[in-house]
Amino acid sequence: MTSFLAGMRIQFRLVRRQPDALLTLCALPFTAVILLSIVIDAKRPDLVLNAVLAPALIGLWVFSISFVTDLIDDERRLGTWEQAMAAPAALHSVLAGKVSTAIVLGVLPLGETWLLAKAFFGVTITLQHPWVFLLTWLVSLGAMAGTSLVLVAALLLSRNGSVYGNFLTFPIYLLSGVMVPVSYLPEFVRPISSVVFLSWSADLMRDAFGNATPANVIWRLAAIVGLGTAAAVGGRFLLGAVLRRGKETGTMTYA
Repeated sequence: MTSFLAGMRIQFRLVRRQPDALLTLCALPFTAVILLSIVIDAKRPDLVLNAVLAPALIGLWVFSISFVTDLIDDERRLGTWEQAMAAPAALHSVLAGKVSTAIVLGVLPLGETWLLAKAFFGVTITLQHPWVFLLTWLVSLGAMAGTSLVLVAALLLSRNGSVYGNFLTFPIYLLSGVMVPVSYLPEFVRPISSVVFLSWSADLMRDAFGNATPANVIWRLAAIVGLGTAAAVGGRFLLGAVLRRGKETGTMTYA
């Protein structure tokens, strides 16, 4: 736990000194404006909720991707991977703390999008089931942390991690149904969507705004927790394998 907290503390200090890591907050309002403009101009009030929630969930994913790719690129540029591996603290715990910083900051797009929708479009959305929404958001943050650990380990194996990081954006937005529900996707795509935790998160969050009581809340929350846990465990083992490989080859700059 000490190593984990140390990783978070270091990353928060880096963000404070290099605020360019928060540029995502400058880009997301444009996404929200585009989506809200489309659904309002098309006179589809039933899709306004989707247009408000989508940028928030996109922001959570983008924060994680950008933090992971920047983390790997910075460590490689500075040549500090080898020193970090030689340190007495467990490297995977430090890395988990660093990527968790992105998860904490990933909460910001939710409030940003909500305020923008109210201020510029006069959109007011009533949350009917706040506890369902809160629990869904919390378990989604945890699932994102676990997924980020997988991304760290996987991107460490590539010399061009940022390229793969950019690739893991729009396909995930589509498969997760953050804007267009998964039920509208082709049948053969839906099984793939079911293993993307954001698809469960998006559906449950939308249901939290409906008048009807959301169905199967416990099972749907359990699905998010299960996918996040599986990602965290898989990421831990994959990261361990990558680090062992780095020790065997004598370098981690390009594993």
